[in-house]
Amino acid sequence: MRQRGHRGTRGEIVHGTMRAACVAALAGALVALSVAPAATAPRPPAGTATADATTKATTKAATTDRITTSTSGEQADGDAFGPRISADGRFAVFTADAANLVPGDTNHFSDVFVRDLRKGTVDRVSVGSDGVQGDGDSSAQAISADGRYVLFRSHARNLTHWDTPPPDGAGDDIYLHDRRTGSTKRMSVALDGGTAYAANATMSADARFIAFNAKADRMETDPPDLFGAVYVLDRRTGAVERVTNRARPDNPALLQGLSADGRYVAYTQLVPRSSCGRTLVHDRRTGTEEQVNVKPDGTPAARYAMPASLSADGRTIAFDYWGDEELVPGETPSSASTVYVRDLRKDVTRRVKAGPAGEDRVREPEISPDGRYVAYHADPRLTEGRLGPANVYLRDLRTGGTRLVSESVNGGPVTDLAVSVSSVGADARYAGLSSESAQLVRDDTNSHFDGFVRRLR
Repeated sequence: MRQRGHRGTRGEIVHGTMRAACVAALAGALVALSVAPAATAPRPPAGTATADATTKATTKAATTDRITTSTSGEQADGDAFGPRISADGRFAVFTADAANLVPGDTNHFSDVFVRDLRKGTVDRVSVGSDGVQGDGDSSAQAISADGRYVLFRSHARNLTHWDTPPPDGAGDDIYLHDRRTGSTKRMSVALDGGTAYAANATMSADARFIAFNAKADRMETDPPDLFGAVYVLDRRTGAVERVTNRARPDNPALLQGLSADGRYVAYTQLVPRSSCGRTLVHDRRTGTEEQVNVKPDGTPAARYAMPASLSADGRTIAFDYWGDEELVPGETPSSASTVYVRDLRKDVTRRVKAGPAGEDRVREPEISPDGRYVAYHADPRLTEGRLGPANVYLRDLRTGGTRLVSESVNGGPVTDLAVSVSSVGADARYAGLSSESAQLVRDDTNSHFDGFVRRLR
């Protein structure tokens, strides 16, 4: 049967919920990276959208398009989520369990697709160089600036040649598909040519540098640990560099982001069996790194800061902080997570509070490439006085202005099921959304998660 993956609690943002749930389990989980057989991507918030390729919800100057349909406009017969948009705004990559988006999809596993937002066409890219469909689940990780390259994670074993075939129950690996040539190559290659037990991955804008999580004992000779570490592959030279701090080898690390030029790597290093940890930005050119979650006097804060989102130049990082220590003078964090943005050049941290509408539980930020805008999840206050499901808002850090991104077809926030954000485009011109809500576009009747592109200007 086609893998479905869990949906989480309705009204919760599954994309963020999964990352938040890592708090208790992540340290142990990273010890055996990717032991789970499925590579399904994190499920976004609840939402149901089902309209043909031309269906749009238009409000003022903004439009919402559902992009996880077939080329002919047929709505997906399975969940689709997590659209990430190329820097030029033309292509969107997403993961889907649906079997009707492209002809010949008979593998009964989740696949990775790319939609040409200009032409409206949809292609499956989680295939081998010979076009063979994967014999395991795949999930989208990143798309290059020009849309040529797609990075994805997969449990499939038939996409490339294996020098050392993986054993039963082995973990996932990271692949790069070239949409121009049709070739697919494995990026996370262990020392013996086998599986690296890889997890999160991302890449530089030109796809030269590939950053990914993997088990240290698969990637290094006599490693200082067996836990998950973060590596960067230079595709031009073939060199693989470990970037996570070897001084604390007993602390597993989780990749958070990579700058557009591949120089800066953001990651979180956790303390096993605790909620303590450090989120750092590593400079691959100088070998130095700077902690993000620090107090006003510059001393490290105790709790971890994740998820985190890094700007294209590596200067600005937005993150959730899960502690009760002040990171900004006079700003006491809430009992839940609190969103902050840190300028690493100026060593200044600022808190992202609720907007004028008084939305509650600001969380799970996604920063724009230029570092000016931050999209986040928050619960709107509805007219009945109750809090609605998670919606997506956008904060202009320069002007302080806030706008609702996940606007329903009738205006105002979505009120039935939650919405999550997976990407924010250059100058915040567009945002990638996922939801099971039926309120984002008209004629949404498939009762599945769908992916949307919200054009904001």
